[in-house]
Amino acid sequence: MIFTQHHRLDLANKLVIFEASGHVDHVDKMEVVIKKAINLAHIHNLKGILLELTDLSVTYDNAMMMNVLVRMRDEDWLGTLRMARLVPTLGNVHGLIDDICQKFDLPIKNFETKSKAIAWLLYNYER
Repeated sequence: MIFTQHHRLDLANKLVIFEASGHVDHVDKMEVVIKKAINLAHIHNLKGILLELTDLSVTYDNAMMMNVLVRMRDEDWLGTLRMARLVPTLGNVHGLIDDICQKFDLPIKNFETKSKAIAWLLYNYER
């Protein structure tokens, strides 16, 4: 399955929404998506990013993603932005990334429903 990405701006809620689908076998593809989302959010003065990854198959090495997250933290890519990751079920890859983000104190969380992700992005609400 070919990797595709689409984005849209939700200016009313001050969010950028990225939908990624297909197969990702190298972390560089996800890094490009993340950087593009962050840049759009900064350019349009938005406050959050929703990455919809429910139709995405990931087979890259988690250690490589950890390197991206370390750079994200050290270089302060997000600033005041928050990023919600809408993932299928919290399996090995997504669960590990969620754990790493918590340990690095990054404002990134995984969610299984869009409504919970948006509630966290807009209102810092978690149930």
